[in-house]
Amino acid sequence: MTLLIRHSLACAAALVLALAGATALSAPALAGPVETVLQDDAHILYRSDAEVRDTLARTRALGIERVRLTASWSVIAPDPNSAQRPQFDATDPAAYPQAGWSYLDRAVRVAREMGLEVMIDVAFYAPRWATKDPPENQRQLRTEVDPAELARFSAAVARRYDGTFVPPRPASAEPPPPPPPSLLDQLLGRQAEPPPPPPPPPPGEALPRVSLYTIWNEPNQKDFVLPQWEQRDGAWWPRAADIYREMVYASYPAIKQAAPHAKVLVGATGSVGAAKPGAGSVPPLRFIRALACVDESLRPIATGGCAAFRTLPGDGWSHHPYSTRTLPRVDARHLDNAPVAATPRLAELLRQLVRRGRLAPGQADLYMTEYGYETNPPDPKATFGLDRQASLLAEAEFIATRHPSVKMWAQFMLTDLPDKGIGADWQSGLFFEDGRAKPAAAEFPFPAYAECVHRGGRRWVRVWGRMRGAAASRKASLESASVRTLSWRSEQTWGSLSDTRSMRAATASAAVQPDGELVRFARWQPGGRYRLRWEAGGDAGRLSPTVAPVGCKNRPERIRIKRRGRHPAKPIVRTGRARHKEAK
Repeated sequence: MTLLIRHSLACAAALVLALAGATALSAPALAGPVETVLQDDAHILYRSDAEVRDTLARTRALGIERVRLTASWSVIAPDPNSAQRPQFDATDPAAYPQAGWSYLDRAVRVAREMGLEVMIDVAFYAPRWATKDPPENQRQLRTEVDPAELARFSAAVARRYDGTFVPPRPASAEPPPPPPPSLLDQLLGRQAEPPPPPPPPPPGEALPRVSLYTIWNEPNQKDFVLPQWEQRDGAWWPRAADIYREMVYASYPAIKQAAPHAKVLVGATGSVGAAKPGAGSVPPLRFIRALACVDESLRPIATGGCAAFRTLPGDGWSHHPYSTRTLPRVDARHLDNAPVAATPRLAELLRQLVRRGRLAPGQADLYMTEYGYETNPPDPKATFGLDRQASLLAEAEFIATRHPSVKMWAQFMLTDLPDKGIGADWQSGLFFEDGRAKPAAAEFPFPAYAECVHRGGRRWVRVWGRMRGAAASRKASLESASVRTLSWRSEQTWGSLSDTRSMRAATASAAVQPDGELVRFARWQPGGRYRLRWEAGGDAGRLSPTVAPVGCKNRPERIRIKRRGRHPAKPIVRTGRARHKEAK
């Protein structure tokens, strides 16, 4: 490792520790229009008590408001490997082996103690008695999941975390079951070392209330639902959409009845699928159309699994807009896929389906609940290095949150999983597996991004930034410098480019949005560099990363969406001279 990388890591670690000290005793940040959520089940659920607390403390110190946890059905359910369903009231959380809840109970309690909100995925994998998996399938059971059984489990989860449930004391001879391997370990067939069991909850104390749930995880991916496709009238149809529709029909009302206060997200769609129907996973936009029982022109389908269609319920749409091996601004060649650059296309499809009554009104809201970039090192097969991770995450967040329907942004994993030397584990954390901070850890609380835009015959620089957990930050100012001198000065800015004929200079210090977001415009200068100076609690010295604007070498990007025929979900996107034609 070079001296430069070591120096960057040391600086990153120092800043994260400073942030932790500054925020550990502060009140929880008020969630604004866009929340930040982190998922890291491996380190929040299945580690020792001290490691869980340390992970959640670092999460809070980074300005993250919410953690996403998995209620793993096959871990909590009784006799998950039995083909015969055990006799018990599956809607009653007290009827389950209480040790099976212990890891999730601890994570919810500690997260709320530290001022973090919680969302729970009622998710993978299913017990054998609730699937049609053949006997030779020993792990990751997910074939034709029984929607009625999932609804009963969903009700039990929501009842347990409704804010009033007091868990019964487990029998002293009932040890917690060994935790499941991490997701990648499960998919790759490896086992994890079990950590020490979590301490029992305080006697007589109700578990905290959870305010957000998601039904299943990436149902359009073959790793989580089978079968993905079936042949119908000589053509391939996304069978996974029919399965998931029944899961939502059953589980949504079960959760809402048990926890009327909670929001329930549906979808949790993966960003890519197979280009050839019938092979692999289903592309997300095709999955959504099949789920809503419409064809490519959004005309209703009333045959097969769609014969009894009714409006799909849900309080929001969850999506995982990964663009793991490309820049965030690069759209997919197959326009039924939906990386982060396709956020407008995905949002438009959801809006159209809501307008047509195929989806419930709440599903016009988009919740990006999983995203990240793996780094090299430690993963030798990752596309981008440590020095690119922070800027890629900032660019992706800017692209997604520009759309008004987006209510949540995500970071997948705080800490890398152990590297087995084959590049197969997931390495998108902000910290290495041994706890050392990556450079992105220092920049994550204050992401910044700049791009050139062309308005009114002039070239401008749009600078975006966010200060996470910014309840005390009300103002920020823009600074610029020449690349040759890096002598920083306060930059005169413009607050809006909506009317180029009446551009007016804004004050040097600008008001910050409730979620800590700021967008400013400045006149472009060759070789310019930009940064934001944040005012937080009387401290005006918090600086964003220094950013060079994207898209300034040639003519700045203009994006124009042209629609073809009656298909509002597949626009032709023209960006400068680059044209992505509709996939056949």
